[in-house]
Formats: sequence, structure tokens, C-alpha cells
Amino acid sequence: MKRLAFVVVLAFAISALVISAFAQAATSQWAYFVVINSGAEAPGLHDFTIPLEVMDKSREDLADLRLHDANGKEIPYALRIRSEVDDRQVIGGSLFNQANVGSASEASVDLGEERGEHNEVEIQTAGTNFRRRVAVEGGDTGTDWKTLQTGALIFAFQSQNKTVQSDRVSYPTSRYRYLRVRVFADELSDTEPPTIANVSAVRAVRAKGELTTWDVNVPAYQLLRSQGAPASAWSIDLGARVPCDRLILDIDDASFSRAFQVETGDDPQNLRLVASGELTRHVGERAPLVIKFDQEEHVRKLRLLIKDYSNQTLTITAIKGGAPARQAVFELKQAPAQPLRLFFGNPNATAPHYDFEKELLTRLSITPVRIGSGPATNNPDYKPEPLPLTERIPWLIYIVLTLSSIALGLILFSLARSTMRTEGQTAEDSAAPASSR
Repeated sequence: MKRLAFVVVLAFAISALVISAFAQAATSQWAYFVVINSGAEAPGLHDFTIPLEVMDKSREDLADLRLHDANGKEIPYALRIRSEVDDRQVIGGSLFNQANVGSASEASVDLGEERGEHNEVEIQTAGTNFRRRVAVEGGDTGTDWKTLQTGALIFAFQSQNKTVQSDRVSYPTSRYRYLRVRVFADELSDTEPPTIANVSAVRAVRAKGELTTWDVNVPAYQLLRSQGAPASAWSIDLGARVPCDRLILDIDDASFSRAFQVETGDDPQNLRLVASGELTRHVGERAPLVIKFDQEEHVRKLRLLIKDYSNQTLTITAIKGGAPARQAVFELKQAPAQPLRLFFGNPNATAPHYDFEKELLTRLSITPVRIGSGPATNNPDYKPEPLPLTERIPWLIYIVLTLSSIALGLILFSLARSTMRTEGQTAEDSAAPASSR
């Protein structure tokens, strides 16, 4: 019995060692990790924002991130870039069956066989200064109609050379081939059913997004000239090489209007323009000013240049960097071994391509539980890839080259001697018959 107990204990000990060794081997090529804070103990959907220091030491595409529990089990995740999205794709179609039905106008539209999904209809009607009710129906055959929206409004009002209008009606995402819209006359301004000029289905994608901002030290400015005009320049260090698509400035001055430009500053000899325009504030306004870049940049340093002309340099009291948040979303089937660790810092890692990433949109009907993360820590199990032999033993290449040169010299010397010997023998053979005659 004692021997059996000893064997069991020994087996457990060996299993623990194997698991520990496997966990270390699985993450030994990753230089850093952050601990995911408590909150991820219960099964379910969770998410956390990728910290700036992780993005600074990771690949730009974040493909080297790996999430593991304490036993080394890899947890699939999906990355979301929380950019604000407002995209509209118009789906072509052809109108038919236009008619008046009582006080309403009616028209149907065929969206074709390759229509895809749609969730909005754009209705163009004649007239101004109206407020008209709209009903939208959908169907697969053009005869069996299902209600998509009722009681929606389109309107257009004009006053003092300004027009305010809305000709779009939203409805639940649909794949119906046919749409039928009915536009009712405005009881106050229409004397007859309104004419429907056109109907277009739209695939509209809108997402509010989430912004990550961080404080940046305000550097001392430099006075210089830009295109012949006096200007001020600030060399801004974002604190890490991270995604950035805007600068948020707190400026003390009460009112101003100055031309500005923002350039990448990682390479002072190769500055590249990322934003330009006018910084403007009117008396009584105090909100921070936002400079939005033409596109997101992955940089550490930026240069802000403001043309002052004959004005005093602006007093910038605070600067923030900003970019759409990067979120990691994962699902726990059961309570994991704590703590969870996010490993990063492996430039040679390949993208994981988890199946979970492709299923994420269907799972986000449930709001994930938001959790935090700790500071970046050096991975004690990190084992960097060995350097090439020529870098580990730099003098070896000189020995190899020397030996190769000597060997080549010996070969050439041997060939030369062989050639000379052959030529001498040929000369003797040619001279022998002549002397005998």
C-alpha cells in the first residue's frame, strides 16, 4: 500500500513537472507578459484593452500576442480595433409598380440576385417643406410582403437659404430581394400623393467606437521660420511607439486662428506630413482642440508646427495622444487556472488565426465583462533565439576566409605545376624524332 501511495505521489510530481516544463517551453520565445487582473475567474465572455506598453514592444499587427492560464493552456482570443465606423454602400435596383394608393404613393424595387444584406432605404420624393410618413415592406417574390418598418418619417424644410432634410429609413437587417415603400402625403402641405423619384437600398454599418487617450509631456517650443513666416514647433514624444490618429491640445489663449501642420518625427531627416489645417478658437470657448490625422500612424515622435506670423506663441498647457482602442476578447468555458498572462514581444511569431476570431460577431450579442491588466514584466523563462554562428563567433569568418584562400592558393599552385610538367613533357616528345633524323 505504501509503495502504491509512493507511486501515485511520484506520478503527480512528474506530471506537475511536465506541465510546468511544457508551459515554460510554450512561452519561452516571448520576452514579456502582463498579468490579466482579477475579474476573469468566471466562465463567459471577457475583454480588456491592450496597454500602450504592450503595443510598444509587440509587432505592429499585434500578431505575437498569446493568452495563457497558469498551467500554460492557450486561450483563443480575437482583436478588435474600436474605430468609429459610418459606412454606407448603396445597392442598385430597378423601380417597378409605381402607383397611387389613396393618399399615398407606392413603388417597388428589385435589388437583383446578388443584393447581399441591407438595412436602410433612401427615398427621393418631390417637393419641399414636408413631413411624410413611410412604410417599408420586403419579400422574396414581389407578391408576399413582410412589414419591415411603419410610422417612419422623411422630411425636408428650407429656411433662410438652408435646407434640413432626411430621406433615409432604417429597418432590421434583411436579405429580401424586393422592397416596397409607401409614402403618405403630408396632411398640411401636400394636396396630392407625393411623387416617388427613386428608391435605393443601403447597407449601412455604424459603430460608435472607443477611444484610448494618454497624457504626453509638453515639450519646450522652438522658434523658427516656416515658408518665410515666424513659427513655433513642438517635438512631441508619445512615450512609446504606438498607434496614434489624433492630438488633443489644451491651450490657454482666449482666441486665435493659426495654420498648423503635424509631421512624423521618428526620423528628423525624413519628416512626413500627417495633418494640416487651422487651429481656431473664439472668445468664450474653452474646450480642448483636436487635431485628427489623415490616417492612423504608428510612431513615437511627432512634430507640431504652428505659424505665428506677428502673434505671440500659443500657450499649450497639456497634450494627449489618442487612437481607437485595441481590445482583446476571449471566452472562458470554465474557470481557468489563475493568473492569466498575456505574452508579447516575439517578432518571429506567426499570427494564431483562431476560429474564435471568425465567430466573434455572433458572440457579441452578449456584452463582454471588462477587465484590466497589470504592468509589463520580463518573462523569466525567455530564451532568445541563438544568434547566427558568424555573430556568436565573429572571428570565425576570418579563419574560414583565410583557410579558403590558402586552399585555393594550393589548388592553383598544383594546377600550375601540373600544367608546366605537361608542357615540358610535350616539348621533349616533339624534339626526340627531330634529333634521330
